[in-house]
Amino acid sequence: MWAFSDESERAGTMLVAVVLVPTTAVDDARAVLHSLLLAGERRLHTAKESPRRRRVLLDTVARVEDLSAVVLRHRRGQGDSRIDRRRLLLQAAAGLVVGSGATAWTLDDQDPTQRARDRASIAGALAGVDHRLHPVYDHRSSHGELLLWAADAVCWAAGAGGDWQRRIAGVVAVRDIRP
Repeated sequence: MWAFSDESERAGTMLVAVVLVPTTAVDDARAVLHSLLLAGERRLHTAKESPRRRRVLLDTVARVEDLSAVVLRHRRGQGDSRIDRRRLLLQAAAGLVVGSGATAWTLDDQDPTQRARDRASIAGALAGVDHRLHPVYDHRSSHGELLLWAADAVCWAAGAGGDWQRRIAGVVAVRDIRP
């Protein structure tokens, strides 16, 4: 199993998506997403797509064979900082990734400071876990890893709600995370 993650923020709510794809299905899933690119495009980013393209992207993600996803959601509480919320969500995501049996976890790239914070959060979450169960994890740019597009899409749709969330409901579970 491989895992792919992206995050989104909307009106005081932070979301982190974890998309899971069996190792044997990764290449096919990438090919399906690659087929959505228009001439001259290097990547898909749901927030920047037209509503028609969003529908196509979300419907395609929902049909990718063996893909499943969980979106972890944390609503801002009094005194919560963005850094604290992200740490909490990444620690929950690390538990989910380990529980899935994923051997590799790719997160959407961040600036160097945030990348270091993310790695510390994940390492802290994995500290009590048998090292043989630790996935290899790293940040990569979304133009270099097509399955980050799926993570972006499900995270965006879960945050948008309504028909957008309904389109991916068959493959995505949303879980609220509290401190």
